[in-house]
Amino acid sequence: MGVLVGRRFLFQTGRVVKPKRKESEQPTTGLLREQVQRLFANLPGAQAGQEEPIHQIRVASRRLRVALPVAARKPAARRVRRSLKRLRELTRLAGQGRDFDVGAALFDREAPKAKVAPIVVRLLRDRLAATRTRAHKKLAKALADFDATRLREDLDILVKRGGVDSGETALRLGSARRKRARMALEELRALGRNFAPMALHSIRRHCRWLRYAAELDRTLFGGGDSAVRRFKGLQDILGKLHDAFVLAEWIAREATIRETQGNLARAAAARVVSARLKDRAQALHHRFLRIKTAGWLESSLRRNAALLRQAAEA
Repeated sequence: MGVLVGRRFLFQTGRVVKPKRKESEQPTTGLLREQVQRLFANLPGAQAGQEEPIHQIRVASRRLRVALPVAARKPAARRVRRSLKRLRELTRLAGQGRDFDVGAALFDREAPKAKVAPIVVRLLRDRLAATRTRAHKKLAKALADFDATRLREDLDILVKRGGVDSGETALRLGSARRKRARMALEELRALGRNFAPMALHSIRRHCRWLRYAAELDRTLFGGGDSAVRRFKGLQDILGKLHDAFVLAEWIAREATIRETQGNLARAAAARVVSARLKDRAQALHHRFLRIKTAGWLESSLRRNAALLRQAAEA
């Protein structure tokens, strides 16, 4: 079976990084080691509240959650299940406040374009900044309190045990991608052309998982770049849609607070800003509808079938 033993690993980022591994080592072992190193190299900075390390541990945690069930020798073992649980917790903690970070930049781009008094924009920005600061403090405390000792021990042991061979990897990867692609297709068909941000966000999570799985395929089996680009593109569009909708809802809640305080003029102006952001989310939804998402998912299913055939022949 055509495993690219000498291939450089591309699983971390778009950056090419040459793995450090022994000649007899399975490629999956090197892949797991790189992601574990990436996670713990960024953890101290994340616990100190630094924005880029926080982003990096979210990415590394998610990629490990995709890679472990595919690459670990015993994916159903207690140590793997415990690691996945802790990685999910770390991803959740690192995601606290992310909406407000993205929302602040989005607000600065979109709110001034709304036809409302500048003072309303300034007051909303101040409220958003205060909320963002509180979220950052909560995030920093949660990450500082996170006990990574057991997670590090478990992951180090799993790496030391080594990854599985190419045939088993192809079988697991093909099966997992088939299951996820079918789930995404079912949700996509049930949604139709409806604008339902939470349902669209669920499809986005599927696309993100499929992107990371496609990167695994590219790294280990020479799968093409097209699947990675397609799922990343879908993930980006649906992410921007989600960001605009979440910020619009937050501003709408601020408008409700102003109404209860009797400040109807400021509340009405806030609702104008909220409506502009919802229009942006709707525009992104129309863009999403123009993409042949179902066709891409079906193409992924065909690739998964090819991986399963390769596994059977190994």
